[in-house]
Amino acid sequence: MGRKTSKIGILGGAFNPPHLGHLILAKTALKKLNLEKVIFLPSGIPPLKKEKMPSAKDRFLMTKLLIKGKPCFEVSNYEIKKKKKSFTIETLKFLKKNYKNKKIYWLIGEDSLREIIEGKWKGGLKVLNLAKFVIFTRPSHQFNLKKLPKKFRKRAKEVLQKIIKINLNLPISATEIRKRIKRGEKIDSFLSKKVLNYIKEKKLYD
Repeated sequence: MGRKTSKIGILGGAFNPPHLGHLILAKTALKKLNLEKVIFLPSGIPPLKKEKMPSAKDRFLMTKLLIKGKPCFEVSNYEIKKKKKSFTIETLKFLKKNYKNKKIYWLIGEDSLREIIEGKWKGGLKVLNLAKFVIFTRPSHQFNLKKLPKKFRKRAKEVLQKIIKINLNLPISATEIRKRIKRGEKIDSFLSKKVLNYIKEKKLYD
């Protein structure tokens, strides 16, 4: 009898900073997709992000603090070790070699889905053949084909047939947390205590 293939989730991103919304997303994926584990994968140098951010090392260490004590979660330093731009297609090829008996589920948000449809990711739609893509959308911001430029709508229909969609109303985003820090507002309810202390100690977003 053949060995059963288990399923793992990969949650990539800048984690700038890693917050409780990331944990909610990972826990939801774990349960709904019946995953063995979720691997958090902080990007080294994200190709499409222009803003300044804490070092890859800081974002990696904060992510480790976020998932500490949670056995179903791991953090990978694969992309930050590269010290160059991180492309999903290259990372997935690496993961497929290293997890030969695992089915990989790549967990992303709606903004990343738009980038794929608009051809902004290296390798274009080929990346969708390397893993099962799972898109998390907010119920109040349903993905709408009509909001895309007409030239992308046919491609969008093709993409939507290949992915899994999960509605998830996350309470916060990393962008909003950074804005709140700049405004001097409280962010305690959106970050784990350990991550919050790390940010304060290192003065990462001052």
